[in-house]
Amino acid sequence: MRALLLVITVGYVMPSYSILKRVANQRDDLTLTALKLDGLGAAGPTVSRELASTLGTAWASGELSMSASWSLRFPGRCRLELTSTESTKSLAAISNNGKKRAEGPTFAAAQVALDQVCALLVLRSGTEGETREAINKHLSSLKVDTHQVALGRFAGTVAFILGERKEGSAQFWVYKERFLPARVRFADEAGVAWDVRFVDYTSQATSEWFPRVVEVWKGEEMQLRVSVLAAETRPNVESMKF
Repeated sequence: MRALLLVITVGYVMPSYSILKRVANQRDDLTLTALKLDGLGAAGPTVSRELASTLGTAWASGELSMSASWSLRFPGRCRLELTSTESTKSLAAISNNGKKRAEGPTFAAAQVALDQVCALLVLRSGTEGETREAINKHLSSLKVDTHQVALGRFAGTVAFILGERKEGSAQFWVYKERFLPARVRFADEAGVAWDVRFVDYTSQATSEWFPRVVEVWKGEEMQLRVSVLAAETRPNVESMKF
């Protein structure tokens, strides 16, 4: 009954082809070639002890605070770097057109965040349909059944849900009013359940280019939160490392 009322309230449920086309158009319409985003990172309590030891910083309880930066070059070149606030140690997850590597210690949540950001946000093509096909191919690799579409609510707003509705199914959520990625849920090859959330595209720092907050959840536990405080839309791309 709730699902029926939601459909009546918010209107027509678009087919997945149209949803993905609108998402792709958002990326293709960007005039950006690169982004440099700086802010703060927070690791969840369950991973903070090991991460603090790796980064050479003190930790007693709660979340571990770090400096964080995204380096993004369109299409498909991405870097997420996390740096200790108390030492010079850092770690980075990197994806260069699908080729992944790490600098320093490996932090699974950082790579998961980067993979989804790179595949869903840092893409663009001048060829009709190419960006949509790239998104669709990525979702297929996560086993999202894009033939199924429903409506739900996320971060206080209505979203399209592509994928099966049952708990544990792979899903791609898209904000209904703006056709921007909201979250992606999937299980990796080891069967670990991940939930990557894209929150708030209204920040003055990031506008609709990028969400103000990216969160990574492993099961029911928050692993990583990256909040953007400042953005450069014309960074020195030659200084970016991928």
